[in-house]
Amino acid sequence: MDKTLLQKYIEGKTSREEVAQVTEWLDKDEEHVREFMAYHKLYDISLFNLPTVSPATAPRKTRFPVRKIAYELIRIAALFLLAGTSLYFLSEWKTGKTPVAYQTVYVPSGQRAEVILPDSTRIWLNARSRLTYPVEFGNKTREIRLDGEAYLHVRHNQEVPFLVHTDQFQIEVLGTEFNVSAYSSSSHVEVALLEGSIRLTSPLVSGSYLMQVPENVILENGQFRSASLPDYDYFWWKEGVLSFTNEPVETLLKKLELYYDVRIDNTNRKLQESRYTGKFRTKDGVEQVLKVLQLEHRFTYTKDTESNLITIK
Repeated sequence: MDKTLLQKYIEGKTSREEVAQVTEWLDKDEEHVREFMAYHKLYDISLFNLPTVSPATAPRKTRFPVRKIAYELIRIAALFLLAGTSLYFLSEWKTGKTPVAYQTVYVPSGQRAEVILPDSTRIWLNARSRLTYPVEFGNKTREIRLDGEAYLHVRHNQEVPFLVHTDQFQIEVLGTEFNVSAYSSSSHVEVALLEGSIRLTSPLVSGSYLMQVPENVILENGQFRSASLPDYDYFWWKEGVLSFTNEPVETLLKKLELYYDVRIDNTNRKLQESRYTGKFRTKDGVEQVLKVLQLEHRFTYTKDTESNLITIK
């Protein structure tokens, strides 16, 4: 569906014929509904980055023809507003070409988001992740930039390669489904391949690395190192569930620091040497995780709200 027509529809500027066209398109496929909902989310979020306007000049919203769609749109838009997701547009001039518009979506601590790209590629973003992508892809490459953790289901297109750029490496996608964790604030980066194949390159490593299913690769000491694939429950983070399987508690606490934007000082030696298996809902917060850990391990903790520091003893 033409994005211009969808935007007119959202703004309430379509004719009767155009409304019928959009409605018919929505009724054909559930995937069309998901695409429309994702586009509407980004449009709603962008409005909150514009200067304040008077009611007379504010965009008028369309009343949706399908009650179920209207409910879902309102629910998801509310989730994004609570998450504090931001969106803005950048322009860069290329010699002899028109400006290229980019969208950037940032997911704050304790939240997650799903984004559908112009080519219908679906990306789930974990907490404190930033994704930048063009409004429209070119006909030679599809390139995005990621800082954080994301689960990607890339739409296959052999003629137009899909590239993921991070601070540490580049991923060339050959049609696949994979998870990448590459926070610029962390020295630990890894890629887990669940379907298809991808090629990794990095300025820190000579040559490239072709991943095969199922494989997990960690960039460590200037080389790509193959490691065991995480338990599949780990990828439930995109559904709002933090899953740990025989995880060292120290590693678990590091993830909590990252996901919830807190600092954790663990001085309990016995806890440092422990492991934990369990699941938590992201929305329950970091203190709920600690309280559950206390059921199996003896420790106390205090939290300084000013410095956002949690001290475990």
